[in-house]
Amino acid sequence: MARNASPEDLTTGAEELKQETRQRKKAETALRRTEALASALLNASADSAILVDASGSILAINEFALKNLQQPNANVIHQNIFDLLPPEVAAVRKARAQEVICTGEPIQFEDEMTGRIINNTIFPVFGRKGAVTRLAIYSRDITDYRQAEEMLRESEAKFRMISSSAQDAIIMMDGGGKISYWNEAAERIFGFKKNEVMGKDLHETLVPQNYIEAFRNAFSGFKITGNGSAIGNTIELTALRKGGIEFPIELSLSAFRFKDQWQALGIVRDISDRKMAEKERVQKEKLKGVLEMAGAASHELNQPLQVISGYAELLSQEFSEDHRYYEYIQEIKNHIDRLGKVTRKIMRITKYETLDYIDGLKIIDIHKASKKN
Repeated sequence: MARNASPEDLTTGAEELKQETRQRKKAETALRRTEALASALLNASADSAILVDASGSILAINEFALKNLQQPNANVIHQNIFDLLPPEVAAVRKARAQEVICTGEPIQFEDEMTGRIINNTIFPVFGRKGAVTRLAIYSRDITDYRQAEEMLRESEAKFRMISSSAQDAIIMMDGGGKISYWNEAAERIFGFKKNEVMGKDLHETLVPQNYIEAFRNAFSGFKITGNGSAIGNTIELTALRKGGIEFPIELSLSAFRFKDQWQALGIVRDISDRKMAEKERVQKEKLKGVLEMAGAASHELNQPLQVISGYAELLSQEFSEDHRYYEYIQEIKNHIDRLGKVTRKIMRITKYETLDYIDGLKIIDIHKASKKN
C-alpha cells in the first residue's frame, strides 16, 4: 500500500507542475512567434509559397498562393494541394514533386494555369533520418515577363531587319566614344567588317586626323549634356574609309541616354556620287557659258572669214601657179577653210562631250559634241 504523500512532497510536486506549466507556455509562445514569423516570411514573398508533406497535404501557405488558388478566404491547411489544382496541372506538378522526393534534388519547371505561364520551383525538406518528408513549392506568374520578352524579340528582329536592309550606315557610339553598333551598310560604305570596329574608338577609326581634336572637344561636352551642334541636324563631313581614304558623307545625329550615359546614333550616307554630280553640273554650267560665248564669237568670226576667203580667192586668180606668192595664198586659203569648219562645228554643238586635258582638266571635244563632223 502506497504511503501517503508528505507535505514536502506535495510542495515539490506543485512546484514542478508550475515549472512545467511555465515551460509549456514559453514553448507555446515561442511556437506562436515562430509561426507568426514563418507566416510573415511567407506573405512577404512576391511568389506563391506552399509547404506540403510528402503526400501533398498543405502544412503552410501564404496569401499570394491562396489568391492564385482562388481560395482567398478558405482554410486549406491539411487539404491536398493537388486536389485544388486543375487536373492537367495537378498531374504534371504531382509527377515533378515525386521526382524531388525520389532524387532529393530541387527542380524548376514551367507550366500553364488559367492561361498564365507559371514558373515553379520545388525544394526538398529533409527529415531527421535524411529522407524527404516535406516539399517547399514556390510559384511565380511570369506571363507579363514572357510577353515583354517576346515583344523585345520582335522589336529587335524588326530593328535588325530594317538595319540590315538600310542603304545608309547605322552606327552607334557608347558613352566612352566606342563603336557599339555597326550595320551591313556601314560595312559596305566604310569597308570595315563589324568585328574589325566593334569596341574601337569611333573618332580614331572614322575621323580624318586634322578633324580629330575638334571632334574630341565636342565629345567632352556631349558626354555631360547630350547636346552638341550636330545633334538633331544633318550635316556634311569628311570621313575615313578603311585604308585611310577620305570621302564625303552626310550625317544625321541623335542622342539618347542609356545606362546613365549619353550615347549617339548616327545615320551616315556616302555622298561621293552626289558631290561628283554636283561638280560635273557646275563644270557643265561653266562650259555652257563658255560655249555660248564661243558660239557668239564663231558667229562674229564667220563673216570676216568669208571676206578674207573672197580676197584670197581673188589673189590666187591674179598670180599664176609658178609665182612665188601663189603657194602662200593657197596656204592662207587652207587655214581659212580649216578655221571655217571649226567655227561651224562650235555653232552646231548640242551636247557636252569632253576629252582629257593637262593636269586632270577636261575640255569640250567639239568633234564629238557637234551634230555633224
